[in-house]
Amino acid sequence: MPSRDYYDILGITRSATSDDIRRAHRKLALAHHPDRSKAKDAPAKFAEIQQAYEVLSDADKRKQYDEFVRLGGSTSAFTGSAPNGPSAAGAKWNPQGAGGASWNATDNQSFESIFGDIFGASRGARGARPQSARNAARAREQMQYDLHVPLETVLKGGKVDAIIDGTTYHIDIPQGIEEDEVVAIPGKMDAIARVHMAEHAWITRDERDLSFDLPISIVEATLGATIDAPLPATAGTIALKIPAGTSSGKKLRIAGRGFPASKGRPAGDLFVVIQVVAPKEISALTKQLLEEVGRAIDNPRARIAHLRP
Repeated sequence: MPSRDYYDILGITRSATSDDIRRAHRKLALAHHPDRSKAKDAPAKFAEIQQAYEVLSDADKRKQYDEFVRLGGSTSAFTGSAPNGPSAAGAKWNPQGAGGASWNATDNQSFESIFGDIFGASRGARGARPQSARNAARAREQMQYDLHVPLETVLKGGKVDAIIDGTTYHIDIPQGIEEDEVVAIPGKMDAIARVHMAEHAWITRDERDLSFDLPISIVEATLGATIDAPLPATAGTIALKIPAGTSSGKKLRIAGRGFPASKGRPAGDLFVVIQVVAPKEISALTKQLLEEVGRAIDNPRARIAHLRP
């Protein structure tokens, strides 16, 4: 049995959470596993780490251990039975994968959780873990790279090129992939890429909704019009009806044409924000006509009390 305190073995405090314990165990087990470490004492250290983890990762055993040590008992005398004080150290408790056992006696679940991506399966395994659990453990051990992807590629799907360690990889981007989701890197099984959407020049994204500004003329805003507006998630356009009397800033909603649906998540909406643009240069005739129109229509400020002359 180890003589050092189990918390000291894992390098954690007594207030450590279960997640803290798992992270510390994973880090130390990877560093001292005899198949990875050339140190002569690697098997002994690995067994010590496993034994500490077996106790502290189990809520009941951890409680018993804490009480036993509080009453003056030593780690080497801990039995794992109900603590009746320091004298309760009869026959030593011998948990599976600990109690002086060699490193390859580690239980199946702990071993494959850490080393499944290295060995494929645990030594002496008595049953494979579910595929999803193995994949999750493997993903945690893979190298991760940040991949900045153009928004158009995310919206429509496609490929992007990434240079990793001097090699160019062609990475598939599924349509509608979310921020921070990961994708495989073909030909590089020890790594994954985490997707980040690059900002777009004229499209704004708000979760699953998209929006962009659409400039229209004074005549179109006044009389109304039908305009071909682009659909960012496709290669096409839509005939967008502009109501007569539309002002700048008005948002026209196109349902289901925003961020595309994926993995059971619904498509977002597309919002077209109208911007009425006045002509910068006009002819003398156009100026005369506009002046006549101006005299014929209402002053919009007249309806606002604090703006009345």
